[in-house]
Amino acid sequence: MTVTYSLNVSKARLLGFAKLLLRWRGSIYKLLYREMAIFCGLYYSLSALYRYILKESQRTVFEKLALYCEAFTNLIPLSFVLGFYVSIVVSRWWQQFMSLPWPDKPCMLISAYVHGRDERGRLIRRTLARYLSLLSVLSFQAVSTAVKKRFPTLDHVEEAGLMTKEERTVYEEISVVHGKWWIPAQWFTALATRARKEGRIKDDILLSDLLNELHTFRGNCGMLFNFDWISIPLVYTQVVTLAIYTYFMASVMGRQYLNPEKGYPGYEVDLYIPIFTILQFFFYMGWLKVAEQLINPFGEDDDDFELNWCLDRNLVISFLIVDEMCQRHPRLVKDQYWDELEPQLPYTKSSVALRTQPHLGSAVNLDINLDEAEFVPMETIMEDDGEENTYSSPPVSPNTELLYPGFPQPDKPTIPIVDETGSQSGLKGFSDFPGSKFLNMLIGHSSSENVAQTPKKEGSIMPTFTLKTPSRKSRTSSQSENTKNSQNDEKDDQELVTMPQESHDVLKNDATGTSVQQSSLIIDIPASEIRSDGPTDQSEFSVKKSKDTEPTGTVEDCKEGNKMVTFEGDQNQPSKDVVVEMDSASDSPTDQVQSPFEPTLSDESLAVYVESNQSTVSSYAELLGEQ
Repeated sequence: MTVTYSLNVSKARLLGFAKLLLRWRGSIYKLLYREMAIFCGLYYSLSALYRYILKESQRTVFEKLALYCEAFTNLIPLSFVLGFYVSIVVSRWWQQFMSLPWPDKPCMLISAYVHGRDERGRLIRRTLARYLSLLSVLSFQAVSTAVKKRFPTLDHVEEAGLMTKEERTVYEEISVVHGKWWIPAQWFTALATRARKEGRIKDDILLSDLLNELHTFRGNCGMLFNFDWISIPLVYTQVVTLAIYTYFMASVMGRQYLNPEKGYPGYEVDLYIPIFTILQFFFYMGWLKVAEQLINPFGEDDDDFELNWCLDRNLVISFLIVDEMCQRHPRLVKDQYWDELEPQLPYTKSSVALRTQPHLGSAVNLDINLDEAEFVPMETIMEDDGEENTYSSPPVSPNTELLYPGFPQPDKPTIPIVDETGSQSGLKGFSDFPGSKFLNMLIGHSSSENVAQTPKKEGSIMPTFTLKTPSRKSRTSSQSENTKNSQNDEKDDQELVTMPQESHDVLKNDATGTSVQQSSLIIDIPASEIRSDGPTDQSEFSVKKSKDTEPTGTVEDCKEGNKMVTFEGDQNQPSKDVVVEMDSASDSPTDQVQSPFEPTLSDESLAVYVESNQSTVSSYAELLGEQ
C-alpha cells in the first residue's frame, strides 16, 4: 500500500516535483477534499448571506464581526504548534518502520549453526524458522487492523500452517492475562537448546549468538507493542486539532470580502473566490492530515506499512534459507579477474558518460611557488628559568654527578640527619610520633629513608650469572604432613653425608631433590680470561666453594669426555653458594660459545634443565655432560 515514487525523482529536472501533483493515490487531495468541500461550503454560505440576504444594518454588524475575527486569528501560533507536532509524528513513524522484525539474519544463523542433513536436522531448522513467522503473525495481529482481518482467530493461524494442533493446545493451556504473543520465542529458545544438547549446534558460543539474534527479533516485536501502547500524548494532539479547526472557523468569517465602498483597511478589493484563504487552508489542514495518516502506520491508509506482504515475504525467505539453500553454494571457479592486478568493470554506452576519476584530495593539484617551497632555518629558542621556577631545596636523588655530567659540580646541599627510624632531624626527638614523616614533608625535608647502597664490583666488567634456589617449602596445609616431610628431608641429608665419594652415578642420576640439589649455583666468568675477539679456546669447568664458606665436606668429581666438574663444600648446608667458573672451549669451530650467557650449542636452552630458576647441581652436571 505504500506509494513509491523514487524513480520519478531519481534525477532533478524541470518541474520534477510538479509532475507528482497529478497523482491521486496517496495524494493530499485524497485526504483533504472532504474538509476542503466543507470549508468552501461554509465560506460561500456566509458570503451569500452577506451579499444577498442581510439588510444594511445587519450588514454593518456582519462587517464588525468579520473585522474582529480577522484581528484575533493572528494570535494563534499555528505554524509553531503544528510544525513541532508533525516533526514528532514523522520521527515516530520512521522508528516504527525500523522496528519491524526481519527473519533474514536469524535464519542465516540457523542455516550455518544447526548441522545435519538428515530429516531431524531439517525438521529442527524449519521449525525454528516457522516459530519466527508465528511470532511475527501474533505480534502484527495485535497491532494491525489489516493483519487482524487476515488472521482474526487462532483457527485461521492453524489453518494457514503457522501453528500445529499440538502447539495450539499448548498455547491455549497457558493461562496469562498479559498477552501470549511471546510464547513462540520461548519455544524457539527451548528447541535451540535441545539442538545444542544433541550436538547439532557445535559450540555454546554459536548457541549464544543465535539466541542473541532471537532476542533482537523478539525485541522488535515488543517495540511494535510499545508504539501501539504508548502514543503521542493526547493533550498535544487535542491542542493541535483545536488550533487548526478554530483558526479556520474564524477564517471563514474573518476572510469575507466586505464592501470596498465603506473604506475598511485591507478590503479594497472585492472578490468572489478567496484564493489565498483556500491555499492557507490547504497547507495547514493538509499538514494536520499528514500527521493523522502517519501517527499509526499499521492501518489501511495508502502510506501505511504493508504488513501482510511482509508476512508473505518473510515466510518464503526463511524456509528458503534454512532448507533449500542450507549450507549450499555454487561450485568454486576462478573469476575472470584472476590474473589482473587492477580489474576494471565495464560500462555500457548509456553509463560511460557517468565514469569519473578517483578522488585524490582537494589539495593534490594545488600549485606552490618554488621560492616559497624552500625550508627556512629555524632559530633556537632559549628558555630562561626565572627565580620563581628555581627549587629552593634540591632533591636528594639522583646523584649530582648524573644531573651535571661534564660540568663543575655545584655546592652539595646540607643533607639532614636521619636517625635509625628514618625520620628527619627536624623531628628526631619525636621519631615515634606517627605524623613525623608527614610534618617533615610539610616543612620541606625529604621523607625518603636511608637505604644502604650496593657497593660496586671492581675488576670484572661482565656480570655474574647467578641462579639461586630457594629453600625447600612444603605445599601441604596439614601440620602432620609438614612434620613428616621435614623428617624425610633430615633423613635424606643424613644419607647424603654418609654417601661415599665414588657415588658419582648416584649423584648424577638422582632426581628426587636432595640437599646438594638445593644448593645455590653461581656461574662466574672471570674477566681476565675473556678475550675481546670472542670466546677462549680452553675448556675447563670447575666448581668451588665461595670465599665465605670453608670446604669441610666431601669432594665428588663428575667426568665425561674431556670435561670435568668438581663439587666442593658441605653438602649439609644447602643455603651456601657454589661458584662455577666456566671458560669456553671447543675442539672444533662449530662448538664455540656464541654468548657467555648461553650454552655451548646455539640450539640448546637452559629452559630444558632449569624451571623457574630452581635448578639443581645434578641437572647442571647433566647439561655439562651432554655437551
